[in-house]
Amino acid sequence: MAAKARLRTKLGCLTCRQRKKKCDELRPVCSGCSSRKSLECKWPTEHDNAQDRRLRKVTIRTTSLCTENIETSTEGTSDRSDSGYASTPEDQTTESQVMVLHKQSPSPKQWLEKDSPDVTVGFGWNNEPVMLAFYFKQMLPGFIHERSHPRFMECHYMCNLVQDSQPLRDTALACAAMTMSWKPSADPRWGIKMRRQAFSYKTSALASLQGQIANGSVAGTEDWLLATANQLTLLDNRDHNTFASTSNTHIRAMLNLIKLRTAANLALLKAGLPLPEKCLSAHAFERVCYEAVLYHGATMMLFDREFDMLDGSAEWQMLEDYFRDSPVPSGADEENWPVLGMPFDVFRLVVIASRLRRIAILTTAELEIAAAVLAELSSWYEVIPATGKFTSGHSYLVAANALLRTLVAQQPDGGLLLDDKHPADLEVAAVVSTIEIGHQFNKYPLWPLTVFYRLSSAPRERKILEHAISAALQNTDGDIARFAPRETINMFLMAPGL
Repeated sequence: MAAKARLRTKLGCLTCRQRKKKCDELRPVCSGCSSRKSLECKWPTEHDNAQDRRLRKVTIRTTSLCTENIETSTEGTSDRSDSGYASTPEDQTTESQVMVLHKQSPSPKQWLEKDSPDVTVGFGWNNEPVMLAFYFKQMLPGFIHERSHPRFMECHYMCNLVQDSQPLRDTALACAAMTMSWKPSADPRWGIKMRRQAFSYKTSALASLQGQIANGSVAGTEDWLLATANQLTLLDNRDHNTFASTSNTHIRAMLNLIKLRTAANLALLKAGLPLPEKCLSAHAFERVCYEAVLYHGATMMLFDREFDMLDGSAEWQMLEDYFRDSPVPSGADEENWPVLGMPFDVFRLVVIASRLRRIAILTTAELEIAAAVLAELSSWYEVIPATGKFTSGHSYLVAANALLRTLVAQQPDGGLLLDDKHPADLEVAAVVSTIEIGHQFNKYPLWPLTVFYRLSSAPRERKILEHAISAALQNTDGDIARFAPRETINMFLMAPGL
């Protein structure tokens, strides 16, 4: 069999092309240029790519993609013109052109077009427009609960932020690369390539961010800055090897940014000036970021005893004030809570329960707080009832109730404060029996699943919960991909923060 010819730098940087060196095509700085500090790694522009004959056609190597695009190419001129790829100059397809795609880099608007072709792993993995299309079409929608209001599903505002901010753009590309690294591929080195790509983009994002801060061009109230901190936290969550090592830093950064944003608004009000007007998409974006802080903070409290969401009373009070007077509806309906899946008041009780659980012997005042929280949790059972299916809101409610009831029962005379409503063991068993792991396994269930595992003593229940935690860690944008590392699973099973 004849060896397949391969161009040395089909998508390589211009510097390696000029030096006539093989480029590993690692963006934003390839290995060849990074090893020589005197070299500047330059990449071809879209205009340069358009002039390069080698980049005008990309052969389809996946059978499913071949079939799909053959059908699309034979449907007619109107169907081809509406896709994310350019048609032939004569608007006709010859027999020899049926098996190739005429690639056209998506514009920011095309990143969000629902009718553009789906991104398949293995095709253009180091192509930034393709990775951004994957990020906006598959990643971001995967972070939002399916039953959320459509305002939270719309990504145009985030798309504009990514387009205008280099640190956020690099962070988004890093998130896309890290997520794609966990997806199955015929390439045995696929995961390594994508992880290297993700680390390179992350390094570039941090360097760009530090440069802007050093130049004094960052006030701390910018939306793109809040989005960058949020996406860096998500990036660490995607990387199971650094899940707990740097997430703490990013969460604290987000809390500090919220503090700066609140202080800026208070300064305007004190001066008698109106607050900046924002569109509904901007308010929805802000709501998602604020809820993400709460979710990541509660999850960090599972395995980091040094981290406490309630330590910074000023930041926590600002979060309470925001959700009390949010510009976005904050009713008890699940559609109003795109990340948490439950009202802020319930999640506040979850955080208090996590904090009390760390105390072996409660004082009288702390015992009174626990009893008050249990009474408040009981009142929420009517608002968030059991539906016979595993849901985010009800699972958090049952987990917080069971955690506190178990803690209070262990205190001297603590049993006198408990009633017969909502027994912990029966409710945990009922919720565990509703767990169905599959393609659309519930998002963000790590906190209640971990609490259930710690409280359960039945071997069968613990086995189900261990499998559910593993599946939750695997659940990347709705796809069950490779298994999560055993070390990460054990970290949640032990939950040293509880």
